[in-house]
Amino acid sequence: MGTELLLGAIVAVAGTTATMRLNDAITRRDDGGASSQRAKVGALVKIAVGDVSVLASIDHMYPSRSGVEGVEVEIGFIGEGVESADGSLVEFKRGVSHYPFPGDKVFATSIEDWSKIFRPDGVTTISLGVIHPTDDLKAELNLDALLGKHFAVLGSTGVGKSTSVAALLHKVLGAAPNGHVVLIDPHGEYASAFRNNSILLNVDTLKLPYWLMNFEEHAEAFLTSDGASRERDRDILGKCLLHVRQKNFLNIEIERVTADSPVPYFIADLLEELELEAGRLEKSADASRYVRLKLKMEEVWRDPRFAFMFGNSLVADSMNELLTTLLRIPTQAKPLTIVDVSGMPSEIVNVVVSMISRIVFDYSIWSRPEERIPILLVCEEAQRYLPRENSNVHSAAQRNFERIAKEGRKHGISLGLISQRPSDLSESVLSQCGTLIVLRLTTERDQDFIKSAVPDWAHGVVSGVSSLRNRECIVFGEAVPMPVRVAIDFLAEERRPSSNDPLFTAAWNKPEDDPKIVDQIITRWRNQRHDD
Repeated sequence: MGTELLLGAIVAVAGTTATMRLNDAITRRDDGGASSQRAKVGALVKIAVGDVSVLASIDHMYPSRSGVEGVEVEIGFIGEGVESADGSLVEFKRGVSHYPFPGDKVFATSIEDWSKIFRPDGVTTISLGVIHPTDDLKAELNLDALLGKHFAVLGSTGVGKSTSVAALLHKVLGAAPNGHVVLIDPHGEYASAFRNNSILLNVDTLKLPYWLMNFEEHAEAFLTSDGASRERDRDILGKCLLHVRQKNFLNIEIERVTADSPVPYFIADLLEELELEAGRLEKSADASRYVRLKLKMEEVWRDPRFAFMFGNSLVADSMNELLTTLLRIPTQAKPLTIVDVSGMPSEIVNVVVSMISRIVFDYSIWSRPEERIPILLVCEEAQRYLPRENSNVHSAAQRNFERIAKEGRKHGISLGLISQRPSDLSESVLSQCGTLIVLRLTTERDQDFIKSAVPDWAHGVVSGVSSLRNRECIVFGEAVPMPVRVAIDFLAEERRPSSNDPLFTAAWNKPEDDPKIVDQIITRWRNQRHDD
């Protein structure tokens, strides 16, 4: 390391961290500040320890506490590698087995070092963007590690999160054009970003038969009571649902029918079963439970907003068609399915999301004897369906996502969680994510939450999340050899989601708006359709 820039020397070592004292020349900036750029918070340094070079990250800088004029720096150990003949690092591995000793010299890392570390050989990678503070060194993410161990994209609203997600998915699909990706889109913003390689399922195109709901989803869709009353109503619903499923009017081959079995039935039969059960009771008070449940079902059944689930044409056995469409089997050059739930009634959205996530999981479980098809399930606004563990009430969607987070990897399911409020997200589920892509977080609560999810030695890097620019992120975890700050690649306009905030001054300085626009909006409003 004789030709490398000498930054200073180790003065103390404590577990996973060490303290170094900067050279006086760097402190004085005798070279105009060029070398001091190599010794700042977030920079990588290396220490020669025997035959290996230990890599560390600069976490804190402060005036010397030893009474000697100068600057001391706290560094956190990251990993170690071996220097090649040309002086660059090879065979980099995370974790440290060789620790420095007070007096050991600390050197700046070079672009060649970074290139060796962030361009792993023998693995499929995607280039997310340019590593800060370099001009052209790409941040390569290990694609199998990214997808194989779940990931999360986190960032405050307005920092370019949706565009970053679109950029990431474009990279993934570019590297794996025959992938199988399902994206749950709560705002209807991603269809414009994937016009040529996706299909869109919304209230107009999605056909999600009601009979595919399991018992838990039936209860969430139809029950309105709470507490002990809800439990009694659940028993009623379960009993009646089992009876109508057992009719199996299509004679589907099935050995044992349960209330969860995906066997078609007629809603009219379920309503009739409720009436028969109510008629067997002597007390009108007890019968009222059946009446209340029947009225709720009739309300949903007859509401045209729910036609994508309860339409008359959906009683046929369309399970094969739904699975091949939803999971893109075969892909037909469109590996991405966008499930747009923005136009769906709010009271049924959680049930729809629960069904989609459960269908993906169940398909993967029962495909075990066949050649398994890995599936990526991406969920925007994940905190809606995976809130923090502070409630005794868990929705069906929450239970399904938690199961995927804990068991999905061994069944070939990758989970991608997108959230603008990570502190409101389930900690147990987020802990299952092997890679975190963190954009700017503006609240201290969110920043503290991220700190609790990364190793101690990475806290210095995390401290910079509040100062990231738009489309900048810090990547932690399995997909990268060490935490790295990345300027995400620019996306062309036609590849971006339709999530740009309106410019008030530009809009308000245009000519007078055409009054006909109000009639057009009313028509879409009344018909519950986003298209003209």
